[in-house]
Amino acid sequence: MKRVLVGAAMIMVSSATVQAQDFKPYAGIGIGAFGIEAKTAGTAFSQKNTVFGGYGKVGVDINEYVGAELRGGTIGTGDKTHAAGVVAATAVTVSQTTDYFLSYLAKLQYPVSQDFRVYTMLGATTAKFKSTSVPNTTAVNVSKTKSGFSYGFGGDFTVNDQISVGAEWMQYLTNVKLDAAGTTKAKLWGAVGTVTMHF
Repeated sequence: MKRVLVGAAMIMVSSATVQAQDFKPYAGIGIGAFGIEAKTAGTAFSQKNTVFGGYGKVGVDINEYVGAELRGGTIGTGDKTHAAGVVAATAVTVSQTTDYFLSYLAKLQYPVSQDFRVYTMLGATTAKFKSTSVPNTTAVNVSKTKSGFSYGFGGDFTVNDQISVGAEWMQYLTNVKLDAAGTTKAKLWGAVGTVTMHF
């Protein structure tokens, strides 16, 4: 019995050591196009802007199939001029952006080859939406922090032991409510190139 217990203990210690060795931390950046969209139900107001943006990320590959990641970023400001009668009695230019966003994600990945893998991201994002108008129109002015479900997919190519490059598409937020009535909703997505340093 003692031999069995000692053997089991040795196997558990060995397994724990292997699992610890599988943990691979990384850090990197993603830069590219981000889409921010807002729409008010029951009105003609609808605005879509594609702007430049980026994020920094830190994460860990628990093994070659599962990982976790935290990222934070910001995007540029998009403008659109709406004709008289859409937002107000006169023409109004609306500017919208996301001051910041924070995403907390689980990563499911698959090594297609020794140098290339594909992955899916699932999790949540918190973002601060902001819109202003000229001339000032309170109906479209917003400054709200909202959270919602996030998902996306990408690919990563290994350059060497420390660096990989890739591309991904993420839907950060979908139809989050920006007003108490829930009539104005927003979306946020990103399509970026990535550079990652592995430790």
